Amino acid sequence: MKIEAVILYSTNDFRFIDTCINQLLKCNIKCHIITYSNMWNGTLEDEVLLNKTISLYENNSLVNFYKINWESNKSPWYWEGLGRYLGTQEVSPSSDFILYIDSDEIIDSDKFFEELEKNNFSKYNAIGLYGYWYWREPIYQSTTTEYTGTMIKTDLAKQFPLIEGGRNHYFNRISPQIIIGEKNPMIHHYSWVRTKNEMLNKVKNWGHCDDRQNWVESIEEEFTHPFNGKDFVHNYEYITVNNKFNIKI
Repeated sequence: MKIEAVILYSTNDFRFIDTCINQLLKCNIKCHIITYSNMWNGTLEDEVLLNKTISLYENNSLVNFYKINWESNKSPWYWEGLGRYLGTQEVSPSSDFILYIDSDEIIDSDKFFEELEKNNFSKYNAIGLYGYWYWREPIYQSTTTEYTGTMIKTDLAKQFPLIEGGRNHYFNRISPQIIIGEKNPMIHHYSWVRTKNEMLNKVKNWGHCDDRQNWVESIEEEFTHPFNGKDFVHNYEYITVNNKFNIKI
C-alpha cells in the first residue's frame, strides 16, 4: 500500500515536527508539509525556525514543503481547509491513500506498519486512526483514547473541493469507512504538551479558537499549579508513561 502524508505545520509545533516526519519516513511515507506566512490569527511566523525545519530535509526527496501566504478576514478553519486541499493536490495520483496528520501527532511506525501488513484495508475508502492523548508533558497519557489521524483514498480525496474545517469533512463524507486501533493506538497526540506560551499561541490560532470564550483564562489557571491529574479540555484521567520519543519541554 502506497501512502503519502499531508501535514499542517506551524512553528508552534517545532518541538514535534522532526519526530513526526521521521516516524513517517520509517514507513516510507512521502510527506507534503504545508506552512504559512503567518499563524492563523495573523501573527507572523518564526521564519528562523521555519527555515531551520526546511533545511533539515532539503536533500530528502520524500519531504516537500509548501508555503501559503496568509490574508486577513478569513477564519482559522479556512486556513486549515485550504492547507489540506492544496496539500492533497500535491500528492501523487499513483498513491493509494492520503494520511492527514498534524505536526503534533506522531505515528508509532512499528505499530502502523504491522497493522497495514496484517490487514487488507483496500475495501475501505476512509480509515480513522486512534491515538493516545497527552497533557502538559509527554509522560502524562490519557486513559481515554481518541480518533485522530485520517486516511482517505487518494482518488476520492482529490475530488473534494476546498471545504473550511477539519479532517472530519473528508472522513464523514466517504464510505465504506473504518476506525482502527482503539485498543492498540498507533498515534501519539501531543496537542497540549506545551509551555504556557505555546498553549496560549495554540488557542489563539487554531480552528477551535471560538469554541470557548475562556481558553486564555483556563491556561492561566492551569499554570498556577503542577499537573493535578486532570485536563481542562476533556477532564480525562491520566497515567504516567515513558517519554517514548524523548520529547523535550
